[in-house]
Amino acid sequence: MNANLLTYSIYLGITIYITVVVGYAFYKNGIHLILDLFSPNHAGAHAINKLLLVGYYLVNIGYLAISINGWPAIESYQHMIYILFKQTGFILLALAALHYNNLFWLNYLSKRKDFIKFLTH
Repeated sequence: MNANLLTYSIYLGITIYITVVVGYAFYKNGIHLILDLFSPNHAGAHAINKLLLVGYYLVNIGYLAISINGWPAIESYQHMIYILFKQTGFILLALAALHYNNLFWLNYLSKRKDFIKFLTH
């Protein structure tokens, strides 16, 4: 088997696992913050939570497609491990940055509940 195909397969498995597990955790636990922010509009809060999950999945799929396209040819197993760790580490850091960005904006908006109530009524 081609070393690039093996590396792509391993990377796909790791990335899909991270995407599904972390995305579900954000979706399941984030609804409480969003419900608090948009109460009493529960339907709107659930819709926003689903939109955040879809956006999260789209960012992951887009990054996956772009990152694999720019990989060099894999020359050895050591190079394969290096590329896998580098790409996996980068996507984990990018997802952490996106997560903290979302938390920042939710915190910012929670301090302006009156403005949100004005917009939703």
